[in-house]
Amino acid sequence: MNSPGKHEAMINQTATSFRDKSLLGKLRQIAQNPKKAVSKAAYYALLPVGTGNFRPFVVVTRDRTGSNMLMQALDSHPQLAAEYEIFGRLEGRREEDVLHRAYARQPFYIRAKGFKIFYYHPQDKTNSKVWELLASIDSLHVIHLRRRNILHALVSSRVAYKSGIYGLRSDRDAAKYGGELPTISFTPEGLERDFQQTRMWEQGAVNRFENRPILDVTYEAMTADLPGQFERITDFLGVARRQPQTDFKKQRTRPLSETIENYVALKMHFAGTSWEEFFDG
Repeated sequence: MNSPGKHEAMINQTATSFRDKSLLGKLRQIAQNPKKAVSKAAYYALLPVGTGNFRPFVVVTRDRTGSNMLMQALDSHPQLAAEYEIFGRLEGRREEDVLHRAYARQPFYIRAKGFKIFYYHPQDKTNSKVWELLASIDSLHVIHLRRRNILHALVSSRVAYKSGIYGLRSDRDAAKYGGELPTISFTPEGLERDFQQTRMWEQGAVNRFENRPILDVTYEAMTADLPGQFERITDFLGVARRQPQTDFKKQRTRPLSETIENYVALKMHFAGTSWEEFFDG
C-alpha cells in the first residue's frame, strides 16, 4: 500500500485551527464562514478558563473511510470539539505532551473532546507508546470507523495519491480539478497483503480497547444515513442530538471496473476467497 503520509499532510492543511492562522487567513475564514469563525474564536478565547469536565474520545480508523467528513460533522456540534490527525507525525514531540494538549481544559460548554488517529500513526516513530497511553485513559470513548469494503478504501487511497486530489468541499472544487480521475492497477499479491493488513489493524484496535466503551461505525452506513449514524455517535458521547453539518463530497463516482485497469483479472483471482465480496462493480 502506498504510504498515506503525503495526502495526510494535504488533508491536515484543511484542519488548521483558527488560532494558528495568520491574520490574512483569519480574515479569509471569517469571510467564507463568519458563524464558524466566530465560534472558533470564542472557543480559543475561553480555553484559559476551561474545565476538565468533558468526555475524552478518539476516532480510530485508516485513510479514505470518510473520517474527515465525520470530524467536520463532530466539530460542527456546539458541545463537541474535534481535531484531525494530531499524531500523524510527532516531529520530535513527546506523545505525553501531544496527548496532554489534546485533552487539556476545555470551555464550559464542551461535553466531549477528541481527535482521530490512524492505525499506523505516528508515521515517523516506530514502537510509539501513544496507543498504550490512550488505552490507559479510563474514561476514553472510542469510535472505530471502518470501511466494510476494503477494496474501495484502497482504490480511493491510490487514486488520491496518484491524482493529488485529496478531498472535494464544493462544486467549485470539482469544476476546478475537472477531467477524469486516473485509473490504477494492483497486483494480486499486493492487494491481498493490503486486505490482510487492514483486517489486522481493525482487529488490533478492537483488542487494544476491549476494556473501553467502543462504537463501531462504517463508512457505508455513514454515507447512506449520516443523520442516523450521527445520532448513534452523539448518544455514545453523551451530548444532545443535532443535525450534522459537513460539506465534504464524494470524490470517486466511477465503478471499480472503470477505475481498476486489471479489474476483471483481479476479480477472477479472488473468486471463491473471503475477499470476493469486495469486487462489487
